[in-house]
Amino acid sequence: MPPDDPNPAGSGVPPAPETSATGSAARSGPPPTPASTATGATARSGSTRRAPQLLLIIAAALLLARIAVGIYENFNPPEVADRIRWRAIGTEVDEAQATGKPILYDFTADWCAPCQLMRREVFADRKSAESIEKLFIPVKVLDRSREEGQNPPAVTLLQEHFRIDGFPTLVVVSPRGGEPVMFTGYPGREHTLQQLKEANMRIRLAMFGKGLIPDSLAIGGGRKR
Repeated sequence: MPPDDPNPAGSGVPPAPETSATGSAARSGPPPTPASTATGATARSGSTRRAPQLLLIIAAALLLARIAVGIYENFNPPEVADRIRWRAIGTEVDEAQATGKPILYDFTADWCAPCQLMRREVFADRKSAESIEKLFIPVKVLDRSREEGQNPPAVTLLQEHFRIDGFPTLVVVSPRGGEPVMFTGYPGREHTLQQLKEANMRIRLAMFGKGLIPDSLAIGGGRKR
């Protein structure tokens, strides 16, 4: 007698899947080939290598940009505002006579590099500006002959009067006239301030006489004469 069929026809039970020798069910699709696995690994490896290279490129670009900005700022330093309250030409004599202060003329030009350096280091510095305002009636005499072909008559008159032949030139003079004290060039902030203090003392001695300088105009740090 034949053995009973475990899945008799018409029973509605699907046949059991074939099994391999190990007892596992056969897969419905073919297994991945070694070639496809290697391709995926290669793609991931290439992507990993490109990431550090991209970072290096970005870092190099940022470094070059910073160098370019530094070079530009070196030749085109940012504008800084003067802290000096410059008086208009023609108003300085009356104010100097009223206050007893010498006049300080700053002969300068926009294209003059030492002039701009002095402006940034001295006239834009708060403490230096306060010292200058205390000691002098300051007047800026700006040369525009290179830009405009000529200067205003008042600028030309002052340049000719003091025989200005270079920039920057600082002139300290009494409102009563007399021999001025002049400095041409910019030797640095501290040296310039010391020169101005000594010039201030020299002009005031000529204005008031030794021992007659008012206490309100006395200065410190200058060399006694």
